[in-house]
Amino acid sequence: MNQAIGPVAWYQAFRREVRKARWADPLRASALAGRLGAWTEHLTGAVVATCQKLGWEAVARGYLAEVLPVPKQEYLAIDVTAFPSADRPSWRRPVAAFELENRLDLEAISYSVWKVSVVRCFFGAVFCYRRQPEEIKDLLVGLTHGVMAELYPPAEQQEEKILLVVGTRSGAEDFPDGFFKPYLWDSAFGQFRPLW
Repeated sequence: MNQAIGPVAWYQAFRREVRKARWADPLRASALAGRLGAWTEHLTGAVVATCQKLGWEAVARGYLAEVLPVPKQEYLAIDVTAFPSADRPSWRRPVAAFELENRLDLEAISYSVWKVSVVRCFFGAVFCYRRQPEEIKDLLVGLTHGVMAELYPPAEQQEEKILLVVGTRSGAEDFPDGFFKPYLWDSAFGQFRPLW
């Protein structure tokens, strides 16, 4: 069990996992065809598999795990919730919360960012989608001013660990590196910064 895995280490593990044909081929095909429901389904599997590789138990629609005394496929209406491994179900905090937003509108993505920001866990992550890479800048500005500035004003310099991963249809041919663009919230500067 490793609760201390942060968003950067998690994303590196995700990059390794999503390169496998099991995830890469259907995710690429879904992105190119613009079938975002299928994209979310395959992405859910890749996120759950990544969490499991890191020693966490992950709960999601279609991935029942008995981590709490009340078994469910989703907790708190969050797409994927990861918990530290345990011998038996118990009331414990999640280590990570993931939202996989397949709607394109800013309000839907903002809601997902808000959700993972208010859940008390080690880090939160949101995957979302844009048709073109040029659309990412406006998304980052909208999320920064519309959500993050409200939740984390500069006077409250907190070390929030929020990972935003934007997939782009135009980058699907160079999958996964050209497709997924990761950003980490930097509270000191009040903006999302590229992971690399």
